[in-house]
Formats: sequence, C-alpha cells, structure tokens
Amino acid sequence: MIKIPVVAATALALALTTVPAFARRSPIVHLSPANIRALGLKIISAQMRTLHAHRTLYGDFTLPPDSEAVVTPRIRGRVAALYATVGATVRRGAPLARIQSLLVGNPPPSVIVHAPMSGVVETRPAVLGEAVAPGTLLYRLMKPHRLWLKAYVYQRDVAVVHRGQEARIRALGITTPLQGRVVMVAPRINPRRGAETIWIALTHPPAALRPALFARAHVMVASAQTVAVPSHAVVDVGNRHAVFVAIGGDRFRYTPVTVGIREHGYCGVPGLKAGARVVTQGNAELYTLWLTGGKLKADS
Repeated sequence: MIKIPVVAATALALALTTVPAFARRSPIVHLSPANIRALGLKIISAQMRTLHAHRTLYGDFTLPPDSEAVVTPRIRGRVAALYATVGATVRRGAPLARIQSLLVGNPPPSVIVHAPMSGVVETRPAVLGEAVAPGTLLYRLMKPHRLWLKAYVYQRDVAVVHRGQEARIRALGITTPLQGRVVMVAPRINPRRGAETIWIALTHPPAALRPALFARAHVMVASAQTVAVPSHAVVDVGNRHAVFVAIGGDRFRYTPVTVGIREHGYCGVPGLKAGARVVTQGNAELYTLWLTGGKLKADS
C-alpha cells in the first residue's frame, strides 16, 4: 500500500482548498503515451480472491482438564511397593503401588492401587515405607500427546475470536507448522492480564510437545471472497484509500475505495468491479497530479 506523507498531503490539500478549481477538479487524470512511459506505469486487472483475516496470539501448551490424574490410596497404611517410575507409560488399570494396611493380620492386609487412566507418570512423590492416608499423593499421571495451546486474546480482539475458529501454530523449537482449532473460551476477562483466555486443540500434536512450551498462533477470524488488488496499488492518505483505474489509453480515474481484508500482499476492495484495470506502479505520481489538478504535456 502506497502511503503519502500525511503532513505534506494535508498541507497541500489545505492550501488548495482556497482555489475554486480544486473543489471542481475532475477525477480523471490525462496522460500521453510518452508520459505513461516516463512514469513507468504498470497496470493489473482486479480479481476475485478468497482472503482470510487473522489475529496473532501468544501462549504456551498445557494439559486439557481430562488429561491428568492424581493417584491416592483409599486406606491408611504404609507404602509396601511402587511399580512405576517417573516417565513410565502405564495403561489404565495397571498396578502402581501396594499399600499395607495398619489393620492387624498375619500377614497384614494390603491394597493394590491401580492407574485410573492410561498415560505417563509425571511425578511420583510416594516413598517406600512412608505412612499414607486417603488423599496422600502417590502419583500424578498425564497424557502428554493431548496438549492444548493456552493463549490470550486482548480486549481489542475479544469480539472476533470465537470457539470453532481454525488456527495455524508455530511452537518454539518445532519446525513444522501445526494446525488446530479453538475449543474453549473463558467466560470472563483475566483481570491480571487484561485478556481473555482461550484454548486451542491440535489436529495432529507431535510427540516433541511439552507442557509450558511457548507458541504463536494465527487464528482465522474471518474469510471473504472479494475483489482484490495488490496492496501497493492502494494509495493511502491518512484514513482515506483510493486506486487509479485505467479507463482508456490516456485516462486514469481516481477511485476512492474501502479496504477490507489484507493477506499475502493483497487487500480486498469490495466496491471495485472484477476486471477493473488498476495502476500498481506510478500511482503515487498520479495521485499528486490529481490532487494538484496538474496535466503533463506529451513532450514533458
């Protein structure tokens, strides 16, 4: 997108507003073939394109609510045996510990503690021979391949980020881009961060992911099929936008436009017709000529 310096353009516009001819100037700029060659004008046809609007969010990977479990005994006793170590993969129902009861018996009664889910042993605070009771933490299990990205949406973007939107994710240390979808949105703004928390589930999470790994997500918040032109075809002066449309061999029309979605060097200009021949190089010079009402002679 061509940006005209706002101060210079504003000063020039203010100066010219005192000239009656300025208010009546035509939207058409006339150029001769020699002028066109001298300015190096290039022209393309506006085309229909599907453009996507994104928001860039940052966060880290965390476990979903159903992807971790704590293992505790149901009786008072002492830890008589431990059957899994940190990092070990266990299946649901596999024996993890044997707790010897404090009840009198010969031998004393004991209870086997089983894994409540399949996963990996994240921590094992239990120690052989220690006294335990219901609620004492023996193991913590996790499903490492079900990590979600926990990201933060700041208040200016809260209205456009929703559950179900697709996301493209780049994780620190992982070269392959990851795909995901927003699966959960917090019901309120986090006052400490001043942001809304969302969770993104990955389509195919790689084994290399770890909890707390930093990542950046591009969430697709809108999609539109629209007439589009290269971004540098648009002249941008302050908050106004325009293009120059070739309407003949020597005539170019100043055409105000509304800029929509921008992506991959293109921007949507929904008010323009598909096939319109738009100037992509030399448009800044055309804007100066239009603004001043100037004309170039064929031999200039």
